[in-house]
Amino acid sequence: MHNDFYSTLYSLLQKGDVERRTIYSSSSVALYQNGELKYKEGEGNWDTPDLVETIKPEPHLVIFGAGHVSKAIAEIAAVLQMKVTVIDEREEVLNRERFTHNEELILEPYESFLSKESTFFRPYYIIVTHGHTYDRACLEWCLKSNYTYLGMIGSKGKVATTFSLLEKEGVSPETLKSVHAPIGLSIGAVTPEEIAISILSEIISVFRDNKYSVTLDPLFLERLKNARGISARIVEKRGSAPRAVGSEIFISESGKVFGTVGGGRVEKETIDEARRMLEKGEKTKLIHYNLSSKGDLNMICGGDVSMLFTAVE
Repeated sequence: MHNDFYSTLYSLLQKGDVERRTIYSSSSVALYQNGELKYKEGEGNWDTPDLVETIKPEPHLVIFGAGHVSKAIAEIAAVLQMKVTVIDEREEVLNRERFTHNEELILEPYESFLSKESTFFRPYYIIVTHGHTYDRACLEWCLKSNYTYLGMIGSKGKVATTFSLLEKEGVSPETLKSVHAPIGLSIGAVTPEEIAISILSEIISVFRDNKYSVTLDPLFLERLKNARGISARIVEKRGSAPRAVGSEIFISESGKVFGTVGGGRVEKETIDEARRMLEKGEKTKLIHYNLSSKGDLNMICGGDVSMLFTAVE
């Protein structure tokens, strides 16, 4: 496999979800987007591959506003292991005493922040500021960027007024239909914590719209653009294996390791096998690991996985 694969996948993911098709026998792989073939390595019948996955970036919540609802969202998102960025201009609410889970905190006047272009990778925008004017300004800014989810808090009346003003400024009704407003699932939420649960439930429903989807960290792909080494990816899973199909780890020629296939004994054996391949100059192999106490790895989680190893040059 060439480095171009990861560069292409990174670029395509910036635009939308990507379908990856894999043929095990030759380690051939193809990338499709919106039904069109965008990239391929190797040959085979792409209509009948061994594995078809939908790849999407890991969720990154970008929250405008650092009030009670924002804090509750960040607390629950930490449990869900989601990346979080919080933006606000008030130091009294945006600080490490309130946000304690390694969130990225951006303390900056909205006017200043919104004067710049977005650098977020297909984020999940959540607008919960402390004023209608700020909500509208943030919404207008978010609509100009490429996002996965966009939601704004507020009553139906406030939302209708905001949308009407934006339409007068030239924003199309079709564009505004992509906004989840009022934000969150309708569960009768009242407290900040309940509202946070309704918002995150809606985000999960968007994120998990395809049960066969694979999530990858854009930073992982960026690191592999010019790397050489061995990629190991779970292509089959049965039982209670620790990680899902699509989980990937990369072992570079210099010895650095990126990503994960579950940690523990299976990950150690995967890394060791990748290093053996590098020493021998091997290009590809498919290995089945039994994760039960009776298997070769003597693990107790049960189940088993098949790992596809591919040299990246």
